[in-house]
Amino acid sequence: MSLRAVFWRSNLPFIRRNGPPGDCFVAKNAPRHDIIATEPMNVKAARTSCQDREGEIQYSCAPFSQEKKAMTARSPDYGTDQQGANFVHPRYDSAGFASLPAYLTDLLTGDRDAVVAFLLIDGFGWRFFEQFQEEPFLQRIIRQGQVRRLSAQFPSTTAAHMTTLHTGQPVGEHGILEWNYYEPTLDAVITPLLFSYAGTSERETLKSSGVRPASLFPGETIYRDWKKAGVVTTVFQHRAYTPSSYSKTLLRGATVHSYKTIAEALINLSRAIEEAQPPACFVLYYDQIDSVSHEYGPTAPQTQAEIRHFLLALEHIFTPSLRPSRRTRFLLTADHGQAETDPATTLYLNREARFSGLERFLRTDGQGRPLVPGGSPRDFFLYIREGMVDEAQAFLARRLEGKAEVRRVDDLARAGYFGPRLSSRFRARAGDLVILPYRGESVWWYEKDRFEQKYYGHHGGLTPQEMDIPLLCWEMEK
Repeated sequence: MSLRAVFWRSNLPFIRRNGPPGDCFVAKNAPRHDIIATEPMNVKAARTSCQDREGEIQYSCAPFSQEKKAMTARSPDYGTDQQGANFVHPRYDSAGFASLPAYLTDLLTGDRDAVVAFLLIDGFGWRFFEQFQEEPFLQRIIRQGQVRRLSAQFPSTTAAHMTTLHTGQPVGEHGILEWNYYEPTLDAVITPLLFSYAGTSERETLKSSGVRPASLFPGETIYRDWKKAGVVTTVFQHRAYTPSSYSKTLLRGATVHSYKTIAEALINLSRAIEEAQPPACFVLYYDQIDSVSHEYGPTAPQTQAEIRHFLLALEHIFTPSLRPSRRTRFLLTADHGQAETDPATTLYLNREARFSGLERFLRTDGQGRPLVPGGSPRDFFLYIREGMVDEAQAFLARRLEGKAEVRRVDDLARAGYFGPRLSSRFRARAGDLVILPYRGESVWWYEKDRFEQKYYGHHGGLTPQEMDIPLLCWEMEK
């Protein structure tokens, strides 16, 4: 029987010059022992290829029919949630997204000739890499580059990860944790990426109220640090939200270009790379896979078509147009994945009779209104009155049994779910309890036309579908 060997290493150092962060999948004869297996080999050959690393790596072999299962086997110390088998414990070492800014800094400041292109694809979780790995562009990377699986941060949200990329700080430090959260300095629940009060899709309502972005967002950016080191950074984002209060604040130190279509963006990116004067970094953010997956669900044909559309654009527009003037490193990753949800089965805490009495536990603003909702339907953060956290947790846990877990934010913080250090800003915004629905479930708060769960795909929680993300790395010579 033909077998394919797949290897993984644990206890990786935080930064390694010879490769990016992440769980390592090893190919036969791979020069750095960190590429996804692509060659069939028998067990004897597999052992032979590992002799010089005995004790450092473990290996397993599986028939081709079990290839996908083997390829996605986690390393023994990959983040496993000890309290809930359905959840992943986020990583903040080299196996996590949070290590990428430091890795980029290492690349850009350690080599004066460095040219790096970093593509952040919103919602392109590991499940999608696994499903579409036979597409020509991904096959190209599997053959010629490196593929890693990383852990997203928690919450598994765009707000948390984009801010980590822009500042170099884990979510527990920068404090921009979710789509919605309570902002104590305003005594209101806000939507930070829109720079608006929560409950509206209108952008910049905080600005029209006289709130300054600098009062809510981190003051320093990684691009300003890179600029001081001589690195030129260019960011490409969709023109629908470029510029904005968020981007103007968090992209300081970078040159920003907006685009209308992904084809336009990829051509402009390839030309910028061709004209690059090192050290230089190019960041492209693409959000349409996430947007379509929200509306239709991660397994819907519309989402599948959007993913293929993007991969085809990389293969047939971006790759042929690249004419780098010097060696260029490419990295492609995601901020999170997507989990299935169903509006018809969403549980609204303020519409179910069995949750009657919940509001007595909730903190209120200066006008007596409960501070809801924080987070999202996949990670509902609650702000509980002092001295009532234990009672509120028990109240909710009994009624949500089989649908969600209810965790204390302090317990998650002590266990490192938000990173190694927490700022006072994060602690004030994160609340006291968080409801974590199981796969396929959603729990939310209902206010017509303000807070409703209308999505068939969502994220923010701790399931593997939300937390596992790919990191693709490859190089192109002059």
